[in-house]
Amino acid sequence: MIDEIIGIFVKITKIPHCSKETEALREYIMEWSRSCGYETAADAAGNVAAYCAKSRVTLQAHYDMVCVGRAPDIEPVIEDGWMKADGSSLGADNGIGVAIMLYLMQKGAKADFLFTNDEEIGLIGANNLALGIRTSNLLNLDSEEFGKIYIGCAGGEDLFLQCPLAFKEAPAGGVWYELLAHAPGGHSGVNIADGIPNAITLLSKTIWENQSAEICSLKGGERINAIPRLAEAVVVVPEGKELKISDMHIEYRKIDPLSESVMERGRMVAATLFGFAHGVRGWNRDLNTPQTSINLAMVDADGKREGVKISLSGRAMDNEDLGFLSEQTLAGFDALGFTGKKEGKYPAWKPEINAFSEKVRDVYEKFYPEVEYAAIHAGLECAIFSAKFPTLKIASIGPTILDPHSDRERVELASVESITKVVEAIIADLSPI
Repeated sequence: MIDEIIGIFVKITKIPHCSKETEALREYIMEWSRSCGYETAADAAGNVAAYCAKSRVTLQAHYDMVCVGRAPDIEPVIEDGWMKADGSSLGADNGIGVAIMLYLMQKGAKADFLFTNDEEIGLIGANNLALGIRTSNLLNLDSEEFGKIYIGCAGGEDLFLQCPLAFKEAPAGGVWYELLAHAPGGHSGVNIADGIPNAITLLSKTIWENQSAEICSLKGGERINAIPRLAEAVVVVPEGKELKISDMHIEYRKIDPLSESVMERGRMVAATLFGFAHGVRGWNRDLNTPQTSINLAMVDADGKREGVKISLSGRAMDNEDLGFLSEQTLAGFDALGFTGKKEGKYPAWKPEINAFSEKVRDVYEKFYPEVEYAAIHAGLECAIFSAKFPTLKIASIGPTILDPHSDRERVELASVESITKVVEAIIADLSPI
C-alpha cells in the first residue's frame, strides 16, 4: 500500500502545482479519475469532482501547494521513515491527501472525491465551488496530525497596508551595506505558537538598533500564509559611524553605493515593522490552541516605486474575534499614515460533534485507541463547506506533517499508511449511520 501511495505522490511532485499554477495537475487528476471509471466534472474555479454510484461519503483534498525555496522543482528524499524535499517545500500539504485519494480511486473505492483548487491563497476553490456534493458526509484529508479528528478550525483574513514614502539625499561618503536575515520559516497558523523567529522582525530590529542607518530598500517574506524565512535590506551608514550586528540570523556585506537617495521616513518603516506584535495574540484554554494570531507576512519598501507595502494574515477561532483583530490592526496602521484593505476572508468552523464525526472516531479507534477530537488554528475548507451546505456532516483527518509551508516540511510515512487504512474502513463502515 505505502509504496503505491508514495509512487503516486512522487509523480505529483513532478507536476508543477504552486497556487495559481495548477492547470497541469488538474488535467492529470481528471484523466486519472476518468481512467478509474468515475463520472468526472470540473468548474470554472478549477475544482474537480469524481462521482461514484451509491457513495455515502465525499473525500476532499486541495491540490495546490505553497512553493518555498526551489519549488516547484521538488526532489523528494526519504530518511528514517519520513519524506522531505531537498531545498524546498514538499507539498505534502495537501498533495499526500490527493495521493491517497488517487490510490483509493485506483482501487475502485465506493466514494465521491472532491479536489479543490487554490486553497493556499484564500480557499478560492472552495469559496467558488460550483460542483455538487452528492453525499451527506464529507471527510477532509487536509489535517496534519495523526491521532486527531478535527471538528473545528480558525477563520482568517488578509490585510494589505500601504504608505507613500518620500526621498532625501543619501549621506555623503556613507558606507553601504546589504543585510540578509535568515529564519526557519513555517506555517502561519499551525506553527504560529512555536516560537519561530520572523525574518522581517529580526531584520527591522537590527536596523532599528543602528540608529544612524538610513534605508534604501527593505523586502521580506514569500507567502501570505508563511512565517517569513528571508528578508533583505540595503542601508547606508554615515561616515564615521559603525554598523553593529549582534544577531546570528543576520548576514551583511559592504557594497558599492546603489542610489543617491534614501527613504525620508525609513526609520519609521523599521520602527513599524519591529514594533508590530507578530504572533499569538490570545490563547484558547478549552481547545489548547491560539485563539487569535497575526502573521507579519511580507514587506516591500522602496520609496522609488510605491512606498512601503505590508501584508498581514490574521486568524481567529471565532468570527467576532477575527473582525476585532482586523479592525484593531487597520486602526493602528491608520495612525501611522497607512491606508489598508481587507481581502480573502474565510469563516471559522465552529467545533461540532455529529453522527459522522462519531462514526469516524469509532472506526479510527480500532486502529489507534488514543484518537481524540481537536480544533486547528489554521483555515480548513471545512468552514466553507459548512456554511455552503448546512446539513453536510464534516470531519477532517490526515497523516503527520511537520513544518508545512517551509523547506523543512516532512511527512511521516507510517502515518500515511495508517490514515489510508482508516479512510478505507470509514468508506466500508458507513452503512449503519
